[in-house]
Amino acid sequence: MVDILMWVAQEGFRDEELFIPKSVFEQKGYNVDVVSHKNGTAWSKFGKKIEVKGIEEINLEEYDAFLLVGGPGTINLIDDKTLHQYLKESEKTERLLGGICYAPNIMAKSGILDGRKATVWGGADIFEKENVTFEDKDVVMDGRIITANGPDAANEWANVIINYIESNL
Repeated sequence: MVDILMWVAQEGFRDEELFIPKSVFEQKGYNVDVVSHKNGTAWSKFGKKIEVKGIEEINLEEYDAFLLVGGPGTINLIDDKTLHQYLKESEKTERLLGGICYAPNIMAKSGILDGRKATVWGGADIFEKENVTFEDKDVVMDGRIITANGPDAANEWANVIINYIESNL
């Protein structure tokens, strides 16, 4: 069984970037857990509620992939030390890492994208400061890191992740 952890901002995650990939993964028979900073309820940009686990309650070793969902709620979390810690811990393993929309900026600021290529919504200004090569594509894969540039790329992002999992896990 493949276990995927999807992180969302407690308020303001982008609906398509969570629900489309989550549905695609579950159709493949994968287990998907959604996590945020606190256990309880998270709200999407469009007001949809979802119950989430608190990030400090999870054990990263139980998951094959750690994916960050974007949306306006991620903008204020670029320098979030908790997320940076979990990303750095994940980078040390063979775990698949991913981010969509604005979330790759969090990945860049954590240092895990240093010297890598990636894509992001809204421009490459943070990437340039963090030594990340911006590629103007919907989805970019660099090793075991897969990034996507926004809600229109959610389905493609999910399928690239599935292709990686089926080829490597």
